[in-house]
Amino acid sequence: MPTKDELKVATNRLAIAFPKMTSEFFVLLTEFVIKHDFTAKRLSDAVNHVISNFQYKEPNISDIIKFDKRVKLHTYNEVYIATGQVPHPDFEKREIEGKMYYIRKTDLLNNE
Repeated sequence: MPTKDELKVATNRLAIAFPKMTSEFFVLLTEFVIKHDFTAKRLSDAVNHVISNFQYKEPNISDIIKFDKRVKLHTYNEVYIATGQVPHPDFEKREIEGKMYYIRKTDLLNNE
């Protein structure tokens, strides 16, 4: 979970980028960030993404909360059932905490 200082930095950056946002918006945003178990990194990435990509006048809480750089981890069996072969050119093999997983290459590209 982000520290108070990290939350303040994130909300200050949003306030600078979107000066019409109210203090109530940032209070509610903070509640949702905590409720959705954001890390400091995920919060920073979400704020950067909204500042860089938002095309309308004012963002909603959901524009920040829905940002997620996580990818689905697939087991060997899941890849084999879905594709009929392992290895498969659409998947990349990754070792995480001593276990082998497969990640769709398109998921990796979409989350960079």
